[in-house]
Amino acid sequence: MTSRFFEIFKLTTFALGIILIANLVFSVFYQQFVYTVVLNDRLPPEISENFSEDAANPDISFSESYKKVRESVETLEKQLQSEFRENPNIALERFYDIMLKDKPYLLFVQSLLWFVSFIGLGYLILKKILKFELTDLSEELSIPIILNGIMNGFIIFFIVVVFGVILKLLGVEANPGLFPTKLFKALAGDGVLLLWAIYSVGIITGIIEEVFFRGFLLKTFIDKDLGNEGLLLISVIFGYLHFGVGTTVAVPFLIGLVGLFFGYIYIKNKNIWVSIACHATYNSLGLLLAYAGAENI
Repeated sequence: MTSRFFEIFKLTTFALGIILIANLVFSVFYQQFVYTVVLNDRLPPEISENFSEDAANPDISFSESYKKVRESVETLEKQLQSEFRENPNIALERFYDIMLKDKPYLLFVQSLLWFVSFIGLGYLILKKILKFELTDLSEELSIPIILNGIMNGFIIFFIVVVFGVILKLLGVEANPGLFPTKLFKALAGDGVLLLWAIYSVGIITGIIEEVFFRGFLLKTFIDKDLGNEGLLLISVIFGYLHFGVGTTVAVPFLIGLVGLFFGYIYIKNKNIWVSIACHATYNSLGLLLAYAGAENI
């Protein structure tokens, strides 16, 4: 019993440590990403126009022209840095507006940062340093496997919708947070954003989260014959990590239950592709519903 408890404690510590490191790395990347996008959006067109005019003027050297541009940019940088310090959520909201209304391809860049921070670091630490066996995506991938995952994705989506309706009838606020709320509202009738969202938020995020939480973290518990304990612990962590800006308390509990379902599917089928297809279907159904104008559901 003592050794079993110690093994659970050790694996949980490893999981939390990796999540902490990956989250710190992601936060650094993401803050710079947000900062760069918002700064570029604020750059007035006159700066590039003046730079082009100076470049065409033989009496003005490149260094002089560059210095003028840097002085203009530095002023904007100081203003933005001040805003980040005082209230970073303002800049974050502006970033979401830019991404969802003007540059939906940034959703892919956002997913890429998740991939590098969590899958890259998770693989390096768990596989290369700690020598754990992780999923290498070599499990059977076939049409029946994908259909199995899609069917289960519909099931868990329906369950969550029912829970959501019940919570609403009880007067319990279930706000998913700033980004999902803005995404769902922006999706209404926007076909281009829907395609980018399904590709990035639906499919790629589904792959990243399943590989990391189930194929990496949960598998370390399963390989030690601690599948049930790992299922509960990783699902709790999964739910907690979905608690962000503007998220109400009910949402992490709901997402924790969703994670419990994904983990159960993974343990039952012993195939990461089933849980990936399930997760991607679940995500995509929510996006399709928002596109149809039913984001409140």
